[in-house]
Parts: sequence; C-alpha cells; structure tokens
Amino acid sequence: MARPPKITNEEILTAARQVFLEEGFGASTLAIAEKAGISEASIFKRFGTKEGLFIEAMGVFETPQWVKKLSNQQPTADIKSELTEICKQMLALYQVILPRVFMVMSRGNIPIPPPAPPPPIRDSQLLGAFLERAIAKGYLRSCDAMTIAYMITGSITNYVVIGNIASKMPFPVSFFQPKQIEPSIFIHNLIETLWFGIAPED
Repeated sequence: MARPPKITNEEILTAARQVFLEEGFGASTLAIAEKAGISEASIFKRFGTKEGLFIEAMGVFETPQWVKKLSNQQPTADIKSELTEICKQMLALYQVILPRVFMVMSRGNIPIPPPAPPPPIRDSQLLGAFLERAIAKGYLRSCDAMTIAYMITGSITNYVVIGNIASKMPFPVSFFQPKQIEPSIFIHNLIETLWFGIAPED
C-alpha cells in the first residue's frame, strides 16, 4: 500500500509561488524543490512540466465567490454601501492576484486555459452590468455604466500597481516618495468622489 505524500500539492504551490514571484519564470525547479523540502523529480511527477507548475502556482484563473455573486447581484437602494463592499473585495483580491497576473503575462508564450480574462477585464464587465441594473431601478442617475466601471477597476488596479512598484524600488528615492493611503480609506475616498457624479437625482 502506497504511503500518503508527506507534503501536499498546495504546500508545493505555495513554495513555487514565492520563488516565481521573487525570481520570475526563470527560477529553477531545483530551488523550488529545496524550498518545499522535496526532490525535484517529485515536482515533475505531480505537475508534469515547469509551465504546469507555474500556471497552477500563479492561480490566476480561479473565480472568487464574490465575483460569481456579482454576475447576478441585484442592486438595492443601499447602492452606495454595496459599491463600497464590492470595491473592498476587489481591492483585496487584486493585492493578491495582480502580481501573479503580471508574472503570467511576462511569460508570454504559456497558453492560458480558456476562459481566462484578466480580473480587471472580467470585473469591469460584471461591475458595468451591475451598475446598469442600478441605473434602470433609479438607484443611480443616468450615466454611462461602463465608464464608471472602468474608473473603479482602473483606480483600484492603479493603486495596487503603484504600491507594488514603490515596495520593490531597489534603492530609496528621496525626491519621490509616493503617499501611502490605507486601503479602506482609499476605497472610501474613491466612492465618495464618484458619488457626486452618480448619486440619484432628487
């Protein structure tokens, strides 16, 4: 009777994710195996190829529960709070997933399993449809829903990207220190700013 593996696939993927995000796709499977505490052969036995390990480690193709909910979510009169909650969840996801998306995109020639639109594209479409439903019910004033959706996803994406760039500067830049805004404050300010243009008319 075969002995159960002492290390799970998820533990290997966690180690691989850390190494890939630090070193890029060029990282050696030997370095990943050493970090995970297994043999290099075990990696290929479980994941087939380095590309297969890379795609699974990046994990950018999973659809979070809140995204599935958004596709059919019906807005209510409390639309401002609903938008705030959606944006908080989006930001939390992007802080984790965007570095992985950029890593996959930098590889270039790895086939992406369909359907796999990048999260900002997927979420812009879902959010736009949600906003259109809110406009139709009179919870928001008449405006272009997709423009607002792009403003929201673009702002959140930009917030995450700038934060990642600032954290990875190899040396201090005295003349440019980006102002850090706490995530919940950023979302609050974003919604408050947009609200002036989308709040329902009295």
